[in-house]
Amino acid sequence: MDVKQMIEETGKTWHFTKGAGYSDREMELQYLALAVGAEAGELQNLVKKMVRRKHHTEGHSSDGLEKDVPHEMIDVLYYIFRMADLLEIDLEKAFTEKMEINRARYNK
Repeated sequence: MDVKQMIEETGKTWHFTKGAGYSDREMELQYLALAVGAEAGELQNLVKKMVRRKHHTEGHSSDGLEKDVPHEMIDVLYYIFRMADLLEIDLEKAFTEKMEINRARYNK
């Protein structure tokens, strides 16, 4: 499945209730931006727990927390994909452009 297909797939489960006070697009964009941050925070918290359990508890057990990492990463991507769809951003093109910038900047 390519990125465009993934974006289409997220659209099948996306239900945003429109609110008053902002344009529908502004409200949805704000919601998506907040959701990206919230989901990234959940991913960070999971990694924090994994590190804490490895270095600050008896033995080396993260109680299977690693299995949750991919799902948390997809939660972040879900909202990124929805934001890209809303803003009509071609993520594959944006990725290629950004990697060219990074190569020029960091591969000196």
